Order: sequence, then structure tokens, then C-alpha cells
Amino acid sequence: MKRRLCAALAAIMILATASACEDEKLEDELAYRQVGILNMDSGNYEEAVLAFDTALEQRIGGITETELDICYYRIEALYASGDAAGALESVQALLEYDKKNGTAYFLRGSMRLEQEDGEGALLDYKNAVKYCAKDYDLYIKIYEHLSAYNMAEEGKEYLNQALDKKGNSASDSASRGRIYYLLGDYASAQKELERAVEKKDIKANLYLAQVYDALEDAAKAEEYYQAYLSSGEADAAAMSGLAAIEIQKGNYAGALDYIRQGLSMDEVPNRRELLYQQIIACEYTYDFAGAWESINSYASEYPDSYQADEKLQREFVFLQNRQGVKSDEATGESQTAPPDQSETAGESETTETAGSEDAEDTQ
Repeated sequence: MKRRLCAALAAIMILATASACEDEKLEDELAYRQVGILNMDSGNYEEAVLAFDTALEQRIGGITETELDICYYRIEALYASGDAAGALESVQALLEYDKKNGTAYFLRGSMRLEQEDGEGALLDYKNAVKYCAKDYDLYIKIYEHLSAYNMAEEGKEYLNQALDKKGNSASDSASRGRIYYLLGDYASAQKELERAVEKKDIKANLYLAQVYDALEDAAKAEEYYQAYLSSGEADAAAMSGLAAIEIQKGNYAGALDYIRQGLSMDEVPNRRELLYQQIIACEYTYDFAGAWESINSYASEYPDSYQADEKLQREFVFLQNRQGVKSDEATGESQTAPPDQSETAGESETTETAGSEDAEDTQ
């Protein structure tokens, strides 16, 4: 069976030379994996695919969880780059290797969902949770994908399935708390997450901060964001949350500090949100050059969101006038006609509230 997967992935997985040092090869493999992730975070999907290819070329011996993880990232990058056929072919190869690969079913289901095959997506999602029944994160991802395609009720069914899972560990409590938060049951979320925090689950601080954000209790939200930050494991999501609180306070310089820390992290899955916040914070600190740079990055990397946001386009014109340059000189295109796609989900309410509309009031 392993031979069949190796054959199917021959184009992307080249055997290392026998004389190579295994430790050095693994180090190189992980380094190229990280390069690929960074390129994905920045929207450079073709470069990401090349980096993942190079990572897989470092492989020595059999296929491990590391190679499978890189393959999953590579499939996502292929699909995002527009190579749906290549992505599907890679998923099929994984399923030929292991017909019980829940992650592969999830990836194929998500592709089918985007291609408006809701029935096929639900079938794949059913198999995904069948083979990864204990993976709370998988249930949450399925909910998020279905919600993004107007199938929130079907998505909630997966969240409720996850709540039926038994477990008393700190991680179990944190995951259940996060699910209650997504379902809008903040009281139950608080209960589960406070239990998880008591059991020293670090991530629960982040989720509890998000619950207090939803309850509009900025002081408690900041308390738990800071607790997460102090743990040494804070991520870009926490930096965005803290930045949003500082924006609400009117402390835009403080917000910029958190934003820049978030953008400089190794993994920035919420780069779009952080860039949006950076535009706002730069404007309010009168750093119009910084705001101009940020809004150009946003428009270039996330043209779908930019095209859907009329307020942001007005901000572009305002900042463009501040720079004394023409739109086509700045972006290479007319400001009114960036690539046309619909906006993706993910902007925080805080960002929307503190965003370009407020900036216009000061202009």
C-alpha cells in the first residue's frame, strides 16, 4: 500500500540520497514546510506549493505524519492557487493509501462544497468525523465551512455531535467551551472554559477572552488575552484580539504594537484581519504612509475582500490622495476595478466598528 502512495505522489516526493544525514534532512524538511505556510498566510499559493514540494523532497525512508501534514498543506495551497484538479488528484492519492484518512475526506468535502456540491461535501464530512471521531477541531472546521456556504444549520449538527463526546480533560473542557461559544451559549461556554483554565489549559484563556468580547466585557476580555499572552504561547489571534481592545480604547499606538507582533509571527492565519486593523491604527496615529502601505498589501493579497468593502475602497482613495499618486501608479490597476470576487468571512466586529467609517469621520 505504501508503494502505491509513493507512486501516486512521485512527482512531489523524491527520495533523498543514501549518504544524506537524516537529522539534517528532517530539519530542512521542516524549514521548507514553514516557508510554505508563511507563503500561504501571505496569499502566495504557487510559491507555497513549491516550498512544500521541496520539503517533501527531503524525505528519507517511509511516509510519516510529517509528510502527511505537508501533503495536507500542499493540497490546500494547490486548490487556493486555482489548481483544483491537482488538489483533487493529491487527495485521491492519500485516500488510495489510507481509506480511513479523515483529514483527506475533510479536504475533499471542502473542495466539493466550494464547487456547490453540498451533497457530496456532506458525505465526505460524514466520513471525516467517522474516522476522526475524537477530533473536536475537525467538527469546528466543518461547521465553519458549512456556515460560510449558507449551511449553518447542517454545521450546527456537527457541533452538537461534538458536544456528545465524553471527556474530562482540560483540553476536552476547552474544546466544548469553544463549541458552546460558536453556538452562542455563552453561559455554558464560560463554565467549560473556566474549568479548563483551572486545569491549566493555556488555549482556554484565548477562548474565554473571545467569550467576554462577545459579551462586550472588554476588561475581562483583556484580562484573559493578557493571561494567554503571558503564557508564552500567544498566537496571532490573541494579538488581534488585544489590538481590537486597544482600538476600542482609542489607544492606537498600543494597538499597532500588538498588530506588528502578530504580523511578525511564524504563522499568521488571520493576516487579513491584522492588516485591516493596521490600516485603522496607522491612520489614527497619522502614519498615512504606513496606512497606505498596509491598504495596498490588503488590496493585493485579498482582492476579494477589498472589492466587497466599499468603505475600504473609500479609504484607499483618501490615502491615495495623501500620497499624491495615481491609483494605477500605486497598484497597477484602476482603484475601482480590482479582481472581482465576493468577500470571505472573518472580519471581527471590532474591526468593522473601528474601521474606515470612523476614520472618515475624522477626515
